[in-house]
Amino acid sequence: MFDKLKEFFTTKKEKTMADTTTNTDTKITKQLKKQISDQAVELGRIRNRVGELRDEFVIMKNDINMFKKYVAEDMKSVVDTVNKK
Repeated sequence: MFDKLKEFFTTKKEKTMADTTTNTDTKITKQLKKQISDQAVELGRIRNRVGELRDEFVIMKNDINMFKKYVAEDMKSVVDTVNKK
């Protein structure tokens, strides 16, 4: 039993090393790198557009609030004029 454990835990050198390729610039890798680069550019454009839309939304919200205020003032003026007559 101890012999089997000893054999299990001892490392054996292989006669031939596994074929490892360190060339990471294969065709698929190049395609994936290009795709990542393209997606990063597109993501940047999307982020810019979202920022622009957010700014436009805030401006529209402020414009609507000002419009409501002006309409309320005008309606008050109309009601006051009608009540005076």
